[in-house]
Amino acid sequence: MSTIPTTEIIIFDTSEKFREDVSFLRPAFDIVSKADGVHKPVHSGLQIENPATGYIFLNWDSLAHHQAFMTTSSYGPLLEALKPAIGGSFKMYHVIFNDYPTFQQPVTEVLLITLKDPSHRAEVFDILNKLSDLTEKKLIFGPTLEDENAIILVGGWSSVEAHWEMVANPEPKAAVERLFVLANKDHLFHTALRSYAGK
Repeated sequence: MSTIPTTEIIIFDTSEKFREDVSFLRPAFDIVSKADGVHKPVHSGLQIENPATGYIFLNWDSLAHHQAFMTTSSYGPLLEALKPAIGGSFKMYHVIFNDYPTFQQPVTEVLLITLKDPSHRAEVFDILNKLSDLTEKKLIFGPTLEDENAIILVGGWSSVEAHWEMVANPEPKAAVERLFVLANKDHLFHTALRSYAGK
């Protein structure tokens, strides 16, 4: 496949409008999908455990392409189009994953961890690689460009139950337990993403 993109990830408090209809964001996605360096489609969805949280995933050629878009005349209208969907705070991250993100499974796991000590980095990445191998590469991960000690992992699953069943097996269970000794679990939830390629 082509070069691995930079993935923009937004985790946000959803508005009632967005919870009622996630396609409500399409006008915003129509704006951003015309940006230089953006990869269609845009993926968005509600958190399965609590729909008060939403997710947007968007691939760019690079962080610089996203930053350049933020200086264009289209950025103001994009923010205005996003506003009605965001019911409170939001966080934006950028990650270059260890493999090409496709978001094609029915359920996407979203895990955000922070290293307790930067000296644990090599062991944490060894564990994440092991988990990726154990799940037949269903998991991809990478440090955020904003903070190299914050790592985001996304996994593609047939269901939430399929995820929990896999990590209940002895080998992945031991790996996950060790992971959470070395890193804080800041966010571990699931979403059912919908893709939108724009007009």
